[in-house]
Amino acid sequence: MRKCARPKGRADAMTVHLLTSAKKPLLDFVRQRLLPLEPCEVRTVLVPVAQETAEDVAQALGLVPGDSGFASMPGLHVVPCGGTRLVLVRAETAAAALRETTTVPDVLVSMPEDINGGFRRLMGARTRLVTTAPLERAPGFLEPDGESWRLRSARKAPEEQQEQQGGGSSASERVLIVGAGLAGAMTAWELAQRGSRAVVVDAGPVPGSGASALHAGLIHPHWQASDSPLFQLTRAGFEAMTEVLRDFPDAFIPEGVVDAASSEEEYEKWREAAAYGRPVHLPGDFASLLTREEASERAGLALSRGGWLYPKAGLVHAGRLARRMLEAAQAQVLTNMPVSLRRREGLWEAVSAQGVVVARAPKAVVCAALATPCVLGLARGTMGLSPLYGRISLLRETDLPELRCALTGDGYVARTEGFCAVGATYEPGEAPDVAVQEAHEHNLSTFDKLTGRRPDVLAAGFYEGVRAVPADRMPLAGRGWTVAELEGLAFRGVPEARSIPRAPGLWICAGFGSRGLTWGLACARHVAADVTGDVQALPGSLAAKLEPARFLPKLLAG
Repeated sequence: MRKCARPKGRADAMTVHLLTSAKKPLLDFVRQRLLPLEPCEVRTVLVPVAQETAEDVAQALGLVPGDSGFASMPGLHVVPCGGTRLVLVRAETAAAALRETTTVPDVLVSMPEDINGGFRRLMGARTRLVTTAPLERAPGFLEPDGESWRLRSARKAPEEQQEQQGGGSSASERVLIVGAGLAGAMTAWELAQRGSRAVVVDAGPVPGSGASALHAGLIHPHWQASDSPLFQLTRAGFEAMTEVLRDFPDAFIPEGVVDAASSEEEYEKWREAAAYGRPVHLPGDFASLLTREEASERAGLALSRGGWLYPKAGLVHAGRLARRMLEAAQAQVLTNMPVSLRRREGLWEAVSAQGVVVARAPKAVVCAALATPCVLGLARGTMGLSPLYGRISLLRETDLPELRCALTGDGYVARTEGFCAVGATYEPGEAPDVAVQEAHEHNLSTFDKLTGRRPDVLAAGFYEGVRAVPADRMPLAGRGWTVAELEGLAFRGVPEARSIPRAPGLWICAGFGSRGLTWGLACARHVAADVTGDVQALPGSLAAKLEPARFLPKLLAG
């Protein structure tokens, strides 16, 4: 059985948090003064730097980075450098980078002239301010301790916040997870990377037996015309997954994916976007635009139009990946066990339909797709979730032998050993909405759209499943609540989501729709970091868009 690597970002590793702003001399200062410290002394160092690439930053710090191609795009990127992590926050301005940073650092390195700016917001009660030149005492700061300063009044550091809000985790502490699909398995994996062990309870017969049971699903980015939260999450999730899938080679087929344009007008928009780097510059290992001839050669089928090639994308055996991740995380897994959650004497308890407590832990994460609200005794509407039934037409194993990689666009086509499929339908509800032949015809029409002709294939059956889709199409990842937190609440007008109480030690990770492979790990990493008090892996504005309670304000106001 493969075991997890040692925990990331805890007492055995230093994290250097870098903002895209300010001056390069700070890098030399960090290298000379802070990196020699023992890792257990400093967990997070926040340094504002100029717009260097990850490689330049690492070289200035005397470090050797891992694969950092994604770090050239806007967002928050965790770049491994041996025992140190570089957390790169890329934004258009220094102010934007500051807004996106939610981690309270142990050490904040600053130029003296910057301390009265937005950097103060990042300081906690335990944060040491270190400057590159002598600093005269500034209002609000205590007397210096040696060469470092602390704020007189500051927000609490992550460990203190977590103690009050039910977060933070010791290496020996268990976390209860409800759901053993991709969301639950990825969360267990990310918790294990941070030193926590999970006990996972699932209603199905085996892990990954629900919507995650598809033999081969596509993982690929989805190009967007604007740098929207959707595109930001897609990039973050794809970056995280391409890193982790290297550890599970029997679950990943890295053959690339061609995303064909649906019209000549769409292809022309893509051509202009690629030429001018809109909405962001895309490195070649993320995406490159192919002509019709190039795309046809790459795919092995004569396509009607060109499109994007995602070279790091491919096919994932989703159910196998879920099971491998749970094994690697050394999670205890209980199956055939529908449960509800309740909190008793400071512990979350998973209670079976017969009223038996089958597992308990101080913290819990609900990853149960459409059943997530039900597990907590809530109505489905409180989380904005709706069911969307889907069918994928299964073709003969001998069909499309010329296909060289998965195709997507208006529908998708995939082929691997023992599997050939085209899809998919999107039918409202939890049951079929159209007749069998109509569903097959819808799926087979994908060939008409992508290639302009119908190949000689036979639809022999379906893979079917139900997607859990939030009303705004963004998944749910963050702190949770139960009926108890909502009792007696009264508001004038529409409250803000952040003003709604949360249950201590409870998180939600669900609602991926059909993009669990692309979004799931970024969401699981975000939740696991919050559970354990680790460095956050998503920009602050993006994390706010994933807030599970975002649909509650209108319901409570009404």
